[in-house]
Amino acid sequence: MNLRASDTGPASLVGALIAFLLFAVMAMPSVPARAHEGHDHGAPAVMVTAVAPRVEAGSESFELVGIVRGKTMILFLDRFADNEPVTRATIDVTLDTDTVRAEPQPDGSFLVEAPWLAKTGRLDLIFAVAAGDASDLLIGALDLPAEATDGAAGESTLALPTRSPVLWLVGLGLFVVGLVLGRSLAPRRNNAPPAPLAVPPERSTPERDIGLKRHAGAVVMLAVLAMATSARVALAHGDEDHGAAEKPMAAVASPAIATDSPRRLSDGTLFVPKPTQRLLSIRTQSARVQEVSRATAITGRVIADPTAGGRVQAALAGRIEPLEDGFPVIGQRVLRGQALVTVSPVITTLERGGVREQLAQIESSIGIAEQRVARLSQLQGSVPQREIDEARRELDGLRQRRRALGPSLAEREVVRASASGVISVANVVTGQLIESGAVLFEIVDPAKLWVEAIAYDPATVIDIRSAVATTADNATMPLELIGRSLTLRQQAVPVLFRITHPSPTLKVGTPVSVILQEARTETGMVLPAASVVSAANGENVVLEHVAAERFVPRPIRLRPLDGERVVVLAGIGDGTRVVTAGAELLNQIR
Repeated sequence: MNLRASDTGPASLVGALIAFLLFAVMAMPSVPARAHEGHDHGAPAVMVTAVAPRVEAGSESFELVGIVRGKTMILFLDRFADNEPVTRATIDVTLDTDTVRAEPQPDGSFLVEAPWLAKTGRLDLIFAVAAGDASDLLIGALDLPAEATDGAAGESTLALPTRSPVLWLVGLGLFVVGLVLGRSLAPRRNNAPPAPLAVPPERSTPERDIGLKRHAGAVVMLAVLAMATSARVALAHGDEDHGAAEKPMAAVASPAIATDSPRRLSDGTLFVPKPTQRLLSIRTQSARVQEVSRATAITGRVIADPTAGGRVQAALAGRIEPLEDGFPVIGQRVLRGQALVTVSPVITTLERGGVREQLAQIESSIGIAEQRVARLSQLQGSVPQREIDEARRELDGLRQRRRALGPSLAEREVVRASASGVISVANVVTGQLIESGAVLFEIVDPAKLWVEAIAYDPATVIDIRSAVATTADNATMPLELIGRSLTLRQQAVPVLFRITHPSPTLKVGTPVSVILQEARTETGMVLPAASVVSAANGENVVLEHVAAERFVPRPIRLRPLDGERVVVLAGIGDGTRVVTAGAELLNQIR
């Protein structure tokens, strides 16, 4: 049966167009699907946990870390015992039969340039280290990943069926859909023979438009289906991850994208690269079990030695007036007996009138006594000498009373220092009226200070072997026991100590913690107090150096020892490498 040109021409053009679009869509590179909130459709371009390829090797003497940077490797050599950097050493790196000597760098590291750094895979390296009198052989494995290729990012969809059998089922389903669409797009034919016509009738315009729309709709539907199957990454939902799972601390092929920054991992472990450790001056110490004196901490405060300092008080009430040099100020050193201020007595009108009345009476009595002495002196020899002497003594007594009452109207009292030392308190201003016994100055000798502590458990102060005081800024001062009270004060026993070597910056009233070492002993591991840091939950922890670039927080139970050291009773074992310097900085890593 012959078909008309009007029926076959558009259909063939549409079919060719459909075939071309399907082939183009299937052959184009796949594009990762857009991920919406909370979903991940693939591995990110650069993971934050990526680090440069590295090698670690260690022994009882040395610890070595090598970090690959491009076609070179940087070596960091430290002492295993205390993590102290070794900057002067000879390091020979051997792979199979190829040996390369590392070149020292100004920053204390060592640079290795070798052709085998361009290889990929596992490399078993031998490091021959010689530093001073110590030498050792270190063995480590270096994994060099292959470089990522750009072609892997845009893989053709035509290669997908070879890796995923599911796509075969999808293709079969699309084939069935194609058959159905092809059947629906085929021109309808009438099996009855047409009547002969002189001129073939043309298809009406509405019919032709409907056919073209059907063809265009089919093209759109097939293109959408082809694009839906060409996506290599499926749509994620429900917090699913259709990409590569993140691997912690994975080595990246390109050092340019390696972060190598310190971070706290999900399990709480700290990853601290060697360059950062040297920047923070991280030091370690091996904890050893030993027997030490049992220690107890009590609270106290610094007081002045009552035998060396003192208070300056006024004997009379009056008005404060300065000397020619002015008032003494706090911090000024004075000597015992030195004049500090003057006090002018303040007398009321009634008191002044009484004093003047007494003076008038005394003056009158003095006149009478003088006349009597003069008369008896003229009768000397005729009157007993005893009467003449009594008259003279009476006259002298009256004159002394006059001298005592006269200055009370205008004489000033000079207030002097009661001890040598430094003025710590000054309560005087010009014209100030004071009462008798008012405290004007307090003098402290900074070289003679005491500590007053209180112990709520009397048993802790019975057998004291030694004692030290620590301030808030971790300054320590040895103490000497003076005595303890037999009377409780607020249900506590007062204890006095003498500071044998006071600090020049120590002030009276400073709160301190007094650590008492008893005669009893206990077993524990002695560590510097700076090793202990506080975790987020408030626990006392130390940082264990488990690997060259890894630190693990360990909760511990401890007691103070002497202000600068603590005794760890539980939490770590014998031989644990504990951070002793820089622990507070490491604890801030997030």
